[in-house]
Amino acid sequence: MKRREFIKKTALLGTAGLILPAAKLYGAIEGGYTGRLLVQFQAEGGWDVSSYCDPKVNQPGEKEITNWSKDNDIQQAGNIPFAAFANNAKFFEKYHRDMLVINGVDMQTNSHDTGVIHNWSGRNSAGFPTLTAMFAAKNAPDQPLSYINFGGFSQTGKLIRFSRLGDVNSLQRLIRPENNGGETTLRNADDVALIRAAGKARFGRQLSNPNLTRRQFENLSAHQQASASRSILREFSTYLPASEDVIENKQVTPEFSSSLQRQIQLTVAAFEAGAASASDLHLNGFDTHIDHDATHKPLLNHLNESIEFLWTLAETANIADRLTVIIGSDFSRTPHYNDDSGKDHWPIGSVIVMEKSPAWGNQVIGSTDEMQNAHRINPKTMQPDDAKGTNIYPKHVHKALRRHLGLENTAVDQNFRLLDTEDFDFFG
Repeated sequence: MKRREFIKKTALLGTAGLILPAAKLYGAIEGGYTGRLLVQFQAEGGWDVSSYCDPKVNQPGEKEITNWSKDNDIQQAGNIPFAAFANNAKFFEKYHRDMLVINGVDMQTNSHDTGVIHNWSGRNSAGFPTLTAMFAAKNAPDQPLSYINFGGFSQTGKLIRFSRLGDVNSLQRLIRPENNGGETTLRNADDVALIRAAGKARFGRQLSNPNLTRRQFENLSAHQQASASRSILREFSTYLPASEDVIENKQVTPEFSSSLQRQIQLTVAAFEAGAASASDLHLNGFDTHIDHDATHKPLLNHLNESIEFLWTLAETANIADRLTVIIGSDFSRTPHYNDDSGKDHWPIGSVIVMEKSPAWGNQVIGSTDEMQNAHRINPKTMQPDDAKGTNIYPKHVHKALRRHLGLENTAVDQNFRLLDTEDFDFFG
């Protein structure tokens, strides 16, 4: 069934919930996707921006904020200050021209659950989708892996389904069961052709049933659409790394193993094949209530190395010019250590946005005081203004990103408007 016929039928079904227009819903692209791409790094647990992109030094008469500042000053790459901690120097010196740092973002919570929802949806209660889901639904809803999520926040608002990718060998067997490869062969080519023909006929019979509910029809149509995307999935399989080249999990700390760089491998393969448009990458472990520095340092090292790895693969795949990267966390950590040399939860954090050589790069917007309390910012001047300004909240970041990514005032935005939200033109 063609997408136009699907939309027409679902509109006629007319039940409560999202009302679909009778025209083509989001503007899908035939064949492989070739438009803009979006990646979000979800650093889960609450990263310490005072040891990263909003550096803080110890203050007389106050508890110690950072150990690194006992022997080092705040460093700067271009216009972007950074902490003399982990491998930050290499990262910020290489990429400061490609990034916007938004500091002093008030998550309004010390709860992980609420912080995750707020930072990645723009609202501090459930119901809104992640930006990646909106982006994929707008730009490439017909692609088989349009929205990839490797963990963390993944709400879709029923705009689109997300895909989870893992073992490369299993993916190859699913996509190409007829391969002649010894143990990788599940069926011969003739058997596979018969199975697919029977499946196509079954879909036709099921979809012609006049008694289908709207949900049944949508699920069957989505399944049929995924089956019809086999040529793109086969193309995707040619971009997957060989078994010997797959990056294994890295033991970043004694407690946390990371698949982040394999997530990046699979994401870039899907982007390069035109099978995907957006991906959420996930790294856990930043909830450092004990021995903060000892855990945060290797985690930030790994995060920075992985962001560099993404850009390196994107350059090799000739997709770097199409890529927007967002980096954030639930919230931040307290501007002092606790009795266990750890740091607890603090609502004022940061968001980093990256593209290749953007006009708005090499810039910091938003600020905090010496004890990491957010300054109010004037949305018109973008300067601190505690008298007439407002705190920067995730909704402001999301509103600006929706506009920057072409999502504002589109079909994917209509049921998830960020009302009563001031305009911060972060991207000029």
